[in-house]
Amino acid sequence: MITERQRQILNLIVSLYAKEHTPIGSKSLLDSIQASSATIRNDMKVLENLGLIQKEHTSSGRIPSVSGYKYFVENVIQLEEFSQNDLFKVMKDFDGEYYRLSDLFERGAKSLSELTGLTSFVLNVPQRDQVLVSFELVMLDSHSILAVITLNTGEVRTNQFMLPKSMTEADLAVFSNLVKERMVGKKMIDIHYTLRTEIPQIVQRYFKVVSEVLGLFESIFNDLFTEHLTVSGRKNIFDYATGNLAEVYKLFSDDERMLHEIREITSNDEMRAVKFDNDEKYMKNLTLLSQKFVIPYRGLGTLTVVGPVEMDYQRTLSILDLVAKVLTMKLSDYYRYLDGNHYEISK
Repeated sequence: MITERQRQILNLIVSLYAKEHTPIGSKSLLDSIQASSATIRNDMKVLENLGLIQKEHTSSGRIPSVSGYKYFVENVIQLEEFSQNDLFKVMKDFDGEYYRLSDLFERGAKSLSELTGLTSFVLNVPQRDQVLVSFELVMLDSHSILAVITLNTGEVRTNQFMLPKSMTEADLAVFSNLVKERMVGKKMIDIHYTLRTEIPQIVQRYFKVVSEVLGLFESIFNDLFTEHLTVSGRKNIFDYATGNLAEVYKLFSDDERMLHEIREITSNDEMRAVKFDNDEKYMKNLTLLSQKFVIPYRGLGTLTVVGPVEMDYQRTLSILDLVAKVLTMKLSDYYRYLDGNHYEISK
């Protein structure tokens, strides 16, 4: 679409504008581009005609357009080595031992937000792909039971419930065996299907009051299909949002909607994703940047930041890459701990 020199010019305009926030003229590029000022101006005109840069009303210089930023991120940008200061900050942030997955995710979101000044999010392996690895029922007293559910990511979810009047302790043992036989070892998406198809038929063969047992299944497992989103720097969005702030507040306060936004742009196999063209008017001047990270032997998690279209993409993407690498390293330590027959401490 563009020549190598035009690619270099676009790269410089995006980089310089991110640092200086003033329109960039041809003279500013002379030291870096091996060409005359007239040639550079001609190339800038080509980039402008292609809609990749645009002219400010009060200056002869050019600034990147939304299309220019998009082209830059998708075709031009090359991740630079992160700075020693950023590396030191992230390593210091993650210093120490972690015994809960949620603590690691919270630390990753906070570090990312502090380094970029943006709103940041961390997502686990998609809930549908997580596997139920163990299920235990613990009698707290004659009527209260605690369900302890462990997923293959190391996350433990607990659910306390009262034993239904129609069920005896023997019934509870049958219930537990059904879960272990039909659900343990399966992905969440398959468990969801099992609960809707197989379980209602099986329950009729083993229990007198079917509705109470099905209600118990629903009560215990419903939360398993809900994804948890880790957020940091939520209020930072108001430093650069320019649309309807009331609608922005609603969106960024609604974890379910943000989950949908992030999952939507990261649904393919690409490790990095960018969304510039948002449907909502109040999101028009905002960009979502996502970077997947390895959760050892479990799948891929996702780091996301939301910031202004005019952000410093070079540095922001380098920081995303850095946090992703360090988070994966700490997760390796965490899973070595779990594999030593330890269990995550649940709040």
